[in-house]
Amino acid sequence: MSVVLLPPVTTSCGRIDAEPLTVGPRFVRTRAMSRWHRPRSGRRYVRTGRAVFDLWCGGGYVDDTALGCDTPPPGELVCGTCDGRAVGAGQEVDGPDGRELLFSPRWIDPPKNCPGSRRTLFAEMAGGRVGRCLVCGDLQPLRAMGGPYDPRWAIVQHPTGAALVAPCAFHRWRYLTVAGDRMACACGRVLDAPTAADQRD
Repeated sequence: MSVVLLPPVTTSCGRIDAEPLTVGPRFVRTRAMSRWHRPRSGRRYVRTGRAVFDLWCGGGYVDDTALGCDTPPPGELVCGTCDGRAVGAGQEVDGPDGRELLFSPRWIDPPKNCPGSRRTLFAEMAGGRVGRCLVCGDLQPLRAMGGPYDPRWAIVQHPTGAALVAPCAFHRWRYLTVAGDRMACACGRVLDAPTAADQRD
């Protein structure tokens, strides 16, 4: 049985020679681990073909040479942090012993305020006082911002609009930039128009 993986979000902004994995094994462990863990996200490196899975507990990662199973053998330990977070975040429906669990991973849901707010990511409309946000598509006022040390003409802070660009699989909406006439991530991935699945991912 496979489980749906979250995007492999990272804070580093360099180019990533990998593609995100969307499904993975239910439980994983290496021979050196004392217990079974749950995979949170995964990526496959383009050059080597090697798959790597990050763990829900934050205790490192395992590669595709690790053991995987649907249900750990009787008597073998399971990482409680991994199991609770995986179930609580909705990777599976039923929690341990039927308990209802809740866990909300950061950086997965679209942000409350548009990532284009207070930045120069806009297309100026006629008259120069209103701009179309290139990140979410909303029309918003333009203002002088930044003071004497960082002066700029930017779009005001505003709620995220309905046409928010699809997130980068590795950086979400953290490092947005413009590439030609389209939005991109600073890592080089061009971001497409949103789809219903991208809004929640």
